[in-house]
Amino acid sequence: AGGHLCHASSSAAAMPATQMLSSLPLQVLYYFNGWFDVLFFLVTIALYIYKGNALPYPSDTLGLEIFGIIMIALIEPCRLILGSRGNKTETVTPLGWALGLSLPLFGAHTYYLRFQVFVVRIDQILNIIAICFLGIEFLLSLITALVFWQNRRS
Repeated sequence: AGGHLCHASSSAAAMPATQMLSSLPLQVLYYFNGWFDVLFFLVTIALYIYKGNALPYPSDTLGLEIFGIIMIALIEPCRLILGSRGNKTETVTPLGWALGLSLPLFGAHTYYLRFQVFVVRIDQILNIIAICFLGIEFLLSLITALVFWQNRRS
């Protein structure tokens, strides 16, 4: 048993040490953002059911705003998957795509925060949280991608 331990430590010493470059804070944010997105979508759809029934919502605008929410619900998981994959595999390209997908989402959440026909308090809270997630993830993704790019070049 003693010889086995010595053999294991000598083989570990022969392996070159590699530094992990992935960002744990970024990965944690992606994880919690995924759960927040489920909450965001469910609450927002419930709000539109309420708004459509209780408020004098123009029918053509209601349909377009619901379509926008559905587009967010389709784009956001793609962004989170690409960003997470890029972070875990230390690859710049998926992180770049995640960064690119962040831009239309910033615009969409800004619209739903400020410019939709009826903005209620819960709309403001949900969209501010979403913009905060996007902003912090954008900065951390950019920094992480630069670290990966720098490491690839050296």
